[in-house]
Amino acid sequence: MWRRVAARALREQGGAVTVFVAAAMMALLLFAGMALDFGRAHLLRAQLQTAVDAASLAGALQVVPMAELSITRWETYEDWCQDPVTQKPYRCMETRQAPNVTVSGTQWDLLHQNLWRQAAGGACLWPYNCTTYRLAREWLVLPSDTDDVATAAFYQNARWQGGSSGAQVDGLTIGTDPLKAEVTATATLTTNTHFLKLVGIRELRLTRTGSAVPVRR
Repeated sequence: MWRRVAARALREQGGAVTVFVAAAMMALLLFAGMALDFGRAHLLRAQLQTAVDAASLAGALQVVPMAELSITRWETYEDWCQDPVTQKPYRCMETRQAPNVTVSGTQWDLLHQNLWRQAAGGACLWPYNCTTYRLAREWLVLPSDTDDVATAAFYQNARWQGGSSGAQVDGLTIGTDPLKAEVTATATLTTNTHFLKLVGIRELRLTRTGSAVPVRR
């Protein structure tokens, strides 16, 4: 009789262990699947950050450094001079400083290409001689195609495109600050989940922002 009772107890205990093991395996599989979903989301977040950084940098690289120069001029004019020996006057050419002129343009043209004399035009022609310049002020200009360039750079770096990731961009915003010449790119990415659906999360939305300011050249 005792043998029959012991065998029955072992059978009941074995059935309970099987139930617990099955439940634990299901929980482990669920957590593993959730880890895969979050790991994939982390990878997409990094890729999205790379894309918005590339977009803002590409836009900032379009910025054109501008400058205004104050050009120093000397005027040549005809005057009477006196011979120190004979004390007789004679016609001679003298120079005197003329009013400065200002020119504006890209720094590359005016400074790096040394075109500041040509930019002054007739102000540097005879009888005036342009000798030196002073940087009066400088600023940055955002071209009208900055948004297009930044957008193109974003999609060129969208590594998730064309694959089976099920991720798509819901919105891309390119912002520009004319005062600082700063370009900002903000994008939102939506991706479907697999195992997180079991806990009611069908998709994840990721939003990243990148900004860049050009260095004055």
